[in-house]
Amino acid sequence: MMSSNAMRTATENANMTGSMSGAAAEKHMPDATGPSQPANAEASGRPASSRRASSMYRRAKLTVFGSLKAELLKLWSLNSTKVLLGIAVALMLAMSALSAWSVTFMASTDLNTGKTLDNPKPISAADMWAVLASSGSTAALVIGIFGVMAITSEYTTSAVQSSLTVNPRRGMFYATKSVATALFALVAGIVGILLAAGVLWLFTRGHDITALTSDQSRIIPVTLIGFPLTIVLVSLMAQGLGGMTRSTVGGVCALIVLFMVLSSVLSITSMAINQVEWLGTLSYLTPDTAMNHFLGAGIESSSQSTLAAAVKPNYWIPDWWQSGLILLAWAAAAWAGGLIVTKKADIK
Repeated sequence: MMSSNAMRTATENANMTGSMSGAAAEKHMPDATGPSQPANAEASGRPASSRRASSMYRRAKLTVFGSLKAELLKLWSLNSTKVLLGIAVALMLAMSALSAWSVTFMASTDLNTGKTLDNPKPISAADMWAVLASSGSTAALVIGIFGVMAITSEYTTSAVQSSLTVNPRRGMFYATKSVATALFALVAGIVGILLAAGVLWLFTRGHDITALTSDQSRIIPVTLIGFPLTIVLVSLMAQGLGGMTRSTVGGVCALIVLFMVLSSVLSITSMAINQVEWLGTLSYLTPDTAMNHFLGAGIESSSQSTLAAAVKPNYWIPDWWQSGLILLAWAAAAWAGGLIVTKKADIK
């Protein structure tokens, strides 16, 4: 057992050690009212205010034209953009050449004997313009795939997180991407239709072309101006589908259903079952039929006139300009759906 003197000595030593430790700690501890207060404020306050200032500065500097330029550069950097637009233009040229060859062959050949005529029959100018319009419509599906991938590439590569960090205003992000997509589609449509017209002219050289009547003259502006605008509508509708699905596969499948499957199913069903002939009207309300009917400008070729005289449908068919409005409605609805999903849905 320790004596009382030893215990007292140990206690005094412990107190002395604690006092020295407290003094040392007090010496190194900054005064709460002293110079440490600005340091604490700097550690806790400045980063938050700096982040807010940086965010406000970024918002102030970000403009619509800056966002549009960024979207144009992003789209052009994608290999799929160049490939799909190139395929679309090539399809226009190929279909124009094939259709022009078919028309000139029939004009130069006796269909009864199969022999070449010494004097080819005149070619209707309306048929030539119809060939030009139909050659352009074949590229619509490819342009649609481009429109889908313009938005879904952001999600498949997770680039949308970086895009929304730079531009947190989702409405502006979606709108400027739409404008960029429309501009690329417009350029492809103009280049394709002009090159297709050149191919058509090469095939029809040496043939007599009958002039357009006054009623048929509207097919010229409808083809040269209406076709590029139609391509723009298709690209915007496709981007809306891609924005709603946020998946390349889902967007392309939805596009194929609307542009290839739906109208065919409705038309076949209306012809096969007399009780549902009214489905034929619904087939004219689908995007692809509305587009083709609009580009035809209500002008029938010679073969179409013969077929129409033989088969008269018992259901309502919209006028060519009404078909243009139907396509516009499809594009507006799909684009608005994509905008809503882009603004409201969480980014995964």
